[in-house]
Amino acid sequence: MPQPAPETPKRRILGFCWFRRETYDQARAVMSDPDVLFEDFDTWLAAARKIEREVSASGDKVVRIRFDLPGFLVWCASRGRMPDEQARAGWAAEEARKRFGTRF
Repeated sequence: MPQPAPETPKRRILGFCWFRRETYDQARAVMSDPDVLFEDFDTWLAAARKIEREVSASGDKVVRIRFDLPGFLVWCASRGRMPDEQARAGWAAEEARKRFGTRF
């Protein structure tokens, strides 16, 4: 009996919280986990670009979600979440879903 063809893995689209140089320090200052973020924007940017390359090499796609500090803080407050790494990931994923709908 013939075997079904293996499924092609779906390419994932990953929302990635993308900071701006001019607001990075302010954003880092209000996070409950500032020690998780890099001390300066340039170091963060180099690491973020490296992650983008690694994710792309694995077959997935990173979508840069421009970080909106006021919007993020409202998002956290409305969900009873601390502004931390998990919240940043959740916010970026939700923003990506808004933009890409079911493709995300």
